[in-house]
Amino acid sequence: MKVILLEDVVGAGNAGDVVEVKNGYARNKLLPSGIAIEANKTNMKTLEHRRAKIAAKKAEDKEMAQALAVKIDGKQVDFTAKAGDSGKLFGSVTAHDITEKMNEMLGFELDRRRLLLDAPLKETGLHEVRYRIYPEVEAVIKVNILAEGGKKVTAEEEEAAETEEIESNIEEAKALEGDDEPADETADSEEAADDAEEPGDTEEADEAEETADETEEED
Repeated sequence: MKVILLEDVVGAGNAGDVVEVKNGYARNKLLPSGIAIEANKTNMKTLEHRRAKIAAKKAEDKEMAQALAVKIDGKQVDFTAKAGDSGKLFGSVTAHDITEKMNEMLGFELDRRRLLLDAPLKETGLHEVRYRIYPEVEAVIKVNILAEGGKKVTAEEEEAAETEEIESNIEEAKALEGDDEPADETADSEEAADDAEEPGDTEEADEAEETADETEEED
């Protein structure tokens, strides 16, 4: 069935276009909801007039969207969540969470489906999320996620700390090895000295005994 679209329809066309769609889709969805009208002779005659009205409404909608973008763009919402040392959250911040906080801040409601968030946020830090108000109008919302209990170290800082600890352990091990070596050498020297003294002492004792024997014989 041919219809005249009164609104933009994803996958079908823009407002004011004459498009061919399936009969069931037209009769069950487009026509009852007022998104389109049948492209019959009567409606086709007034098509240019309808297009002019559609263009005027689009311009008005875009102007309102731009005014709304000014109110939203650059606004920041803060969250606190449990996170590991690497900044990974034990949970996530969803589109619903973000729009809920924005609604509290702005005093009016945003549609979470217009928040262009592919997946929930799962890391600490400052994130920028786009909010589509109109096909050609978007605003940026800043989402700052902090770890509970204070700022966690970054991955770079964590890696640097680990490297420093490893180097410190290596230096300590080397120092201990250095302390052990002199002690072993001293012990070896003492043992050598003892070994050297023992034969000397024996020889001196033998000589003393021989001298004593000779003296007795002379007497």
